[in-house]
Amino acid sequence: MDPLKSAWDSTPTPSSNIAAIMSRHTSPVLKDIRKQVILEAIGYSIFLLVYYDFFDGDKKPFYLNLLLVASVLCMLAQSVTGYILARYPAAEYNLLESMRKKLQHIRKYALVSIFTKILAFAGIFAFFILSVRWTQYKSLLMILLILVIAAQAYFQWKIWAGRIYRVKQTIDELNP
Repeated sequence: MDPLKSAWDSTPTPSSNIAAIMSRHTSPVLKDIRKQVILEAIGYSIFLLVYYDFFDGDKKPFYLNLLLVASVLCMLAQSVTGYILARYPAAEYNLLESMRKKLQHIRKYALVSIFTKILAFAGIFAFFILSVRWTQYKSLLMILLILVIAAQAYFQWKIWAGRIYRVKQTIDELNP
């Protein structure tokens, strides 16, 4: 047993440990999330800069312009909130309790994320469709668009449910 213990003690420890990575916030997943948030912010900013001229914002009522801007900012805020949630782990020393608190945060964020996107898309679509002259063909396209959005919301919920299930499963495995 002594040779095994001395071999274990003589093994060098890696220079970067999990605590150091978490304190610097340099995990590869966080980098990917940060890139996504930056790209979304750039895209949303460009859209907000050009929508007034490109999509006849000057010819639409003020409340529709306000609804569009609020919807886009809501989507950006949702992305930033997700990054913040991922960036700051639970601060408990007990791993099990930390994971339970993180699971609560993930559940709340999943609901907020899905409903925020649905409401934001509804606001953006309201901006574009309220000035449309409706025909039967355009009504069918609108029904198709609503079905696509509903399918996206469903699949997004399934993705979140899978994530929540995996975290809950890990908690159950850790729970004695």
